[in-house]
Amino acid sequence: MRRHGGQPFKKFRNSLLSRYLGIIGFALVFIPILIPVSFLASWGVNRAFFPASVPDKTEVVRSYGSGLQLENTWHNAASSLSGKTPEEINERLRALKQDYPDASMFWVDAEGLTRLQLPEQSGLPSKWTPEDAVAFMKHAVDSDPFTVVAFIGGKSQAAGQGFMVFELPRKNMKPLTGGREGDYRFYGFFIFLMFSFFILISYLFFRDIRKRLLRLESGMTRTGPNGLPVRVPLGRPDEIGRLEQAFNHMVDELDDSRRREHEEEELRKSLISNLSHDLRTPLTVLGGQLYSFRKEPLSDQGQQALALMETKINDLSGLIDHLLSYNLLASGRYVMNLEDRDMLRVVRVSAAAWYPLWEKAGIEADIDLPEDPLIWHIDEQGFRRVLDNLFQNLVRHAGSGGYVGISIEQRHRKTALFIADRGPGLGSVSPAKGAGLGLQIVDLLLREMGLVRETVSYPEGGTRVYIYPLQ
Repeated sequence: MRRHGGQPFKKFRNSLLSRYLGIIGFALVFIPILIPVSFLASWGVNRAFFPASVPDKTEVVRSYGSGLQLENTWHNAASSLSGKTPEEINERLRALKQDYPDASMFWVDAEGLTRLQLPEQSGLPSKWTPEDAVAFMKHAVDSDPFTVVAFIGGKSQAAGQGFMVFELPRKNMKPLTGGREGDYRFYGFFIFLMFSFFILISYLFFRDIRKRLLRLESGMTRTGPNGLPVRVPLGRPDEIGRLEQAFNHMVDELDDSRRREHEEEELRKSLISNLSHDLRTPLTVLGGQLYSFRKEPLSDQGQQALALMETKINDLSGLIDHLLSYNLLASGRYVMNLEDRDMLRVVRVSAAAWYPLWEKAGIEADIDLPEDPLIWHIDEQGFRRVLDNLFQNLVRHAGSGGYVGISIEQRHRKTALFIADRGPGLGSVSPAKGAGLGLQIVDLLLREMGLVRETVSYPEGGTRVYIYPLQ
């Protein structure tokens, strides 16, 4: 029971679904872990390749607070100077200069004249115009030094006392921490690496599936020397592996079936050959004894029985010849000597040999063949065997029609030999009907000579057999 219960789990563990679920599970479990790891990796790379800048210890850098604090201080100082005289304004600026020694200060009176500068600056105009004020304000926005402009006496020009300007280098606005900028500049790169790794694992998983399926397809379409599909190498014991195993099992079954079929065919051929040879000897003895009986005085009934026995012995001898010929043709051991021959001459010679038999059977022969030769690439002996079998079938099954016609005509754009009769046709039941070995031998011989037989039977009676080359 345990083995039966563990079999589904073992199949699932070896399945493609379990492998892909493992990839998904790896991503879901390790991505939340790898994100902080990527932070640490980015921080470590920055520390290793971008060390912090160490400030010059000989340089003393003072800090005066944030920009908002400086701006509020300066505006409050400007508001406190409402109604003050120029001398008092100058005194206040000198006091502020002592509090901010690294800053630059100046003020402009209501007439636009530049008054006190701490320290002196060469780029300032002595007489300010509105255009100069606008250009100065535009240049001071988000620039270094940090610049604050405040109206003396308040936040507007209502006081009419001008304005005062405060400038401070931005390095004095916040303390130097000695830290690193952009500790996380490689964070996105490590995230990209993690997702690339997941995509690579998925690609390798599906590439392996595709490779194995293509290998299986190649095994199905490619045949080996025995004409059967070739076996494929087995992979992992998953769904595709079980399919490969089933395919190899099918190939083995086909190979065993082909081998058994070949053995049975060889046994059948050997049996037919042995039986044919074993039957020929007693038939020869029986034929000799019947020939001896003919010399004895027999009654009319005895003569009829003797003639019937001779006929049956001849039929049996012909059947044995058919069996031997069919066995040789089916096994490919029938020797064919294909040469360019005048097919019409072979037909005339064969028809002349059969003419007395037709006349004895009351069959009228109508032979209309042209005088010009018709060259076919045939084996003369084999072609005569074909004609003999066809003429023999005509006498046996269509002799009641009392007619045989032999001529040539165009059939499917090829010159064809046709043999016609006026018998009951193919649909009728003949008392002399056999196993059909004669026609099978005809078809095998014609195939070896590159010819084809086409039989046409008419409802009102009569049959035509056409023979013409395939090419």
